[in-house]
Amino acid sequence: MSKKDFSAALNAGVKRDQTMRETATPSRFDRVDEALSGRSSLLDQPNENVAAPTRSAAEAYLASLEQAGKVQARYITMPISHIDDNPLNSRTIYKEELIAARAASMARDGQLVPVLAGRHPDFPDRAILIDGQFRKLGALRNRSETLDVKLLEGLDPIDFYRLARAANNEREQETILDVALGYKKLLDQGHAKSNDELAVLVEEGKSKVSKILALLDLPQSVLDVIGSHPKQFGLSTSYELTLFLKASDEKRTLAFAERIRDEELPFQKVKAIRESLENGRAPRKSLSRQYKVSTVEGAEIGAIKEWGDGKVRLDLALGSAEKAEAYVAAFKKLLAEDGHQLK
Repeated sequence: MSKKDFSAALNAGVKRDQTMRETATPSRFDRVDEALSGRSSLLDQPNENVAAPTRSAAEAYLASLEQAGKVQARYITMPISHIDDNPLNSRTIYKEELIAARAASMARDGQLVPVLAGRHPDFPDRAILIDGQFRKLGALRNRSETLDVKLLEGLDPIDFYRLARAANNEREQETILDVALGYKKLLDQGHAKSNDELAVLVEEGKSKVSKILALLDLPQSVLDVIGSHPKQFGLSTSYELTLFLKASDEKRTLAFAERIRDEELPFQKVKAIRESLENGRAPRKSLSRQYKVSTVEGAEIGAIKEWGDGKVRLDLALGSAEKAEAYVAAFKKLLAEDGHQLK
């Protein structure tokens, strides 16, 4: 599939009817999380007080595709070298300590849940990862060569983005920077040619999409602070930093971001500080007075306008070149007496 065809299919996928939310019969792999619910291992007795987990948005979306016959799933074991990262994954930032923890868990317990992947549209022997990046990174750290995979056949390009983002959202793993970088990927790869097209593609408001993309204009030092404490920096607070930067500079914006992080400032406080900065930088308006100039007969020939800060403007139509030269000579004399030079 060419990039052009991929983009066309992606745009067509936006129009897909998403009203199908019926549940599908769970597989043995799908039931692993339910079986472990409330227990540290499968050997423990189940907790009768734990309610059965509800189907997630990602699971419901996938189930609707499977029941409609648009997607077929099968379970296989694949070489990790044949599993490519999702180019449309909305998540970009993976913390080192979480990778290490997942590697340790997999070394101890094995891979309990298969990763979710779609058949590569151009290379049938390869797959594109949708959900399970930590499992893949953990397996690589453990020098494993294969992964258990739930492989989906028949996905539209847009599904790679929507399924990955839905899975990240449900685990609260996606930060506002992940979203911004994910949007940039969609633009850079030509799946959307403008912010307006992008808003339709990701099903968000145009204003929200523009604000999210604006975060990428922040200096890297500020982005590092946001990325290190994502719960403290939601969209509203992060966007305030872009406005703060316009009214100051990188050094002050970084200091402000660090203060938000250290003092856990709420959004309203952040907004008030930014507005205070803008108001402090705004020049005070000077009052002006205008004097209309008329001839003896009462015909208006112009005006002289002055401001409280010392600015003066003259706009006169004197009627002849001789009179104009006389007035200019008088102005020059006054300026010279005041120590000014004319060039």
